[in-house]
Amino acid sequence: MLLEVKKQTNLTWQGKHTQSVDNRPVYPRAVQDDFPIWVATGGHIESTIQIAEKGLPIAYATIGGNPKAFAKLVEVYKEIGARNGYSDEQLKVAAHSWGWIEENNFQAIENYFYPTKQTVDNIAKDRPHWSEMTKEQYYASVGPNGAMFVGDPAHVAQKIIRIIEDLQLNRFMLHLPIGSMPHEDVLKAIKLYGEEVAPIVRRYFENKG
Repeated sequence: MLLEVKKQTNLTWQGKHTQSVDNRPVYPRAVQDDFPIWVATGGHIESTIQIAEKGLPIAYATIGGNPKAFAKLVEVYKEIGARNGYSDEQLKVAAHSWGWIEENNFQAIENYFYPTKQTVDNIAKDRPHWSEMTKEQYYASVGPNGAMFVGDPAHVAQKIIRIIEDLQLNRFMLHLPIGSMPHEDVLKAIKLYGEEVAPIVRRYFENKG
């Protein structure tokens, strides 16, 4: 439906999972001539193939395991997209993960555990392939090969640089935070991300050329 909305102002749509629409205008219109539609996926091969065949930018939710495991999916996405006539400029890749930033690396890791455990444990009640989070699992997730980006600005920045290089990312998004962290701490984490983490990452790639 979004792809049809993108093409023209008036939408006619025969709904299967949504209501049907008969020649209705959709506003507001995008300011870009060709506004981007990114499609998110948890990492299923079927989703990767479908998104690649449409030539749409893809965003992987890298919230568990080792993010490097997504490298094969990125390879498949690029290969199938190119086979269907889409350019590298069209075949953009993003990743999204959970994280938390404080000035002290140890405190960031310790403070983030309980809110994250609450969230994971609640999700596990409804998803059979999830389980309640242990401290050991959490430490693995925030470790060098884990999917969570938790620590001081320098630590988080280096981990972001690594996932960008490993997965050939065009964009990285950090969810701050998961769970119930104090509002003033959330604002400080966002500030650290924007003022300290992001500049480190940008400088690295600017210098790399």
